[in-house]
Amino acid sequence: MPDYWYKALTGSGAVEEGLTSAPSEIVLEEELRKRGSFLINAQARERTKRFTDGNIERRELLAFLEYMAGSFTAGIPLLTILDDVPRRLKSPKLKIILGEVRNAVADDGQSLSEALSNHPRAFPQLFVATIQAGEASGQLAFSLQQLVEYLDWQETISQSVRQATMYPLVVLGAVSLLVTALVGFVFPRLLPMLRTRQVELPLPTRIIMATSQFIQSNWIGVVAAMVIAGVVITAIRRNTRGRFIIDAIILKIPVVGQFILEVNIARVVTYLSLFYRTGVDLLQSLLLVEQMATNTVVAKLVRDAREAISGGETIAGAFGRSPLVPIVVMRSLALGESTGRLDEALDRAKMYYSREIPASVRRVITLIQPLLIVVLGTVILLVALAIMLPILNIYNTIGVRR
Repeated sequence: MPDYWYKALTGSGAVEEGLTSAPSEIVLEEELRKRGSFLINAQARERTKRFTDGNIERRELLAFLEYMAGSFTAGIPLLTILDDVPRRLKSPKLKIILGEVRNAVADDGQSLSEALSNHPRAFPQLFVATIQAGEASGQLAFSLQQLVEYLDWQETISQSVRQATMYPLVVLGAVSLLVTALVGFVFPRLLPMLRTRQVELPLPTRIIMATSQFIQSNWIGVVAAMVIAGVVITAIRRNTRGRFIIDAIILKIPVVGQFILEVNIARVVTYLSLFYRTGVDLLQSLLLVEQMATNTVVAKLVRDAREAISGGETIAGAFGRSPLVPIVVMRSLALGESTGRLDEALDRAKMYYSREIPASVRRVITLIQPLLIVVLGTVILLVALAIMLPILNIYNTIGVRR
C-alpha cells in the first residue's frame, strides 16, 4: 500500500496536510470525503524505513497527548485517533511523524509504543516506556493521562527555573555590555586627551585603561583563550569522571547548588511515580530514571539505590543512604512501603516538591538580588570614578594655571 502526501480542504475551510496510506488516490479521496474534507492534490511516495525525527516543543507534545488520552477514554479506536489528531496540531514536523506512526501501526502491525520508538528525539524513552507499560497492563488511557500530568508538572518546573535565572542573566548581561562598551570604545577615545594634559591619573582610571589597552593589544589571544576554555570544558564534560566532578562542584555552590539539587531530586521522584503508577517494574523504573537524570551525581544516587534494592534493601533505606535526599521524602517513602501504598507516597513527595521548588525560587531571587545590586553598583561606581576623576583633575589644573 503506497504512502500519499496529500493536501485537502476541510469542511471549515482550512487547508489540511498529512501523510497517509491508501490503495490508490481515488480511495484516498473517498476516505477524505467521508471525514468531510475534499482532496486538493496527492503525491505518492515510496515506502522507506527512514523515519522523520527531531525535537518537538513541549506544548505540541502536550496537545497531542491530551487529545490521545481524551479519545482513548471515550473509546475511540487508535487508528481513528491517529488520523484525527494531526488536524489539531500546528507543528508540521509532528504531523509528518504522526503520519509515519500511523503507517507503522496500520501497515507494519507495530504497537503504539513500538511506532513511537522509531522517533527517539520526538518521543523520549520516558514516553515510550510509559506507553509500553500501559499497553501491557491494558491501561493505555491511564498511562497517557499520567504523561499529560507529567508534562504539566515539567512546564511548571521549567517556568520556575526560568524565573530564577532570568533576572541574574539580564543584570549580568547588562553589566557585561556596559563594561565592553567602555573598555572597547569610550576609553580608547579618552586616552589621548588624558595623556596630553599630563595629569596624574587616579587608580580606577589606570585600571580600566590598562584593561582596555591589554584587550586591544591581545584581543586575538583573549578570544583564543575563551575558545580553548570552552573546548576544554566540553571535553571534560564528555568524560564520565570529569562530568561527575563538574556536577558535584555545581551542587556545592551556595544557594544555587541546593536549588539545582532540589530540581533534580524532584524529577527523580516524578519519573519514579510515573513509571510505578503505569506498571513498570521498580528496578526497570530506577534504571530508566538513572538514564534520564541530567546530573551525574543524582544519577549515581539512583544507581546506588537500585543496586541496594536489588540486594534486598527497602526503597526508603536505599535512598536514605544518601545525604542528598531530604528527610521528608525518605519518611514518605518509608510510610508508603509500610502501608503498601507506595504510589500515594510518591505522589506526596511529588506534591512536596511542587510547593518547595517555587519557594526555593523565591529564596534564590531574594538572596541573589542584593548581591547583584552590590556588583552592579560597584561596577557603575568604578566606571564613574574612572571617567569623572580625570576630568576633575584637568579642571583643577586649568584653574591653577589661571
